[in-house]
Amino acid sequence: MKRLAPALLAVLLLVVGCSEPLERGKQIRDFTFTDQNGEPFGTEQTSGRPWIADFVFTNCTTICPALTSEMAELQKILKEQGIDVQIVSFSVDPEVDTPATLKAYIANFTADESNWHLLTGYSQPEIEAFAREEFQTFVLKHESSTQVVHGTNFYLLDAEGTIRKEYNFSNESYQKELLADMKRLN
Repeated sequence: MKRLAPALLAVLLLVVGCSEPLERGKQIRDFTFTDQNGEPFGTEQTSGRPWIADFVFTNCTTICPALTSEMAELQKILKEQGIDVQIVSFSVDPEVDTPATLKAYIANFTADESNWHLLTGYSQPEIEAFAREEFQTFVLKHESSTQVVHGTNFYLLDAEGTIRKEYNFSNESYQKELLADMKRLN
């Protein structure tokens, strides 16, 4: 029994450590923007259920297609597991990304837009400030470029719109971690 006690203690600590509550981060301020269907979408529509957010733009020549493809895969897995979640992708190039442009862009990644909203309807300075102030990430569009420099993390928010965690989508374990965290929020 003496030999078994340390092993049991280690297992108990591991289980307790794995079930710690997710840390509560910053509460996102209320917002209403325009989605790919030309409809208003914001905190009123996300209220009451968890959501995942990211920042992309449609004429991105680097990371956005991979981000959006990864988000489409997440959407599929979450639906298969019966997890109710909203997905919100904020355009970081709102002057180019009209609702019609966003609608055509998402069609390249999924046929299911029922819980995924690509948002626009704000100015470039507004999205730069929103990303910085609400998500503590960067968005910068230089006047001489068609490309926008921006953060590439996914953000998990709870039903009250509080950031609970951010994930680097290039980390191999992020998907497993995000799914486990999402189940803990539901």
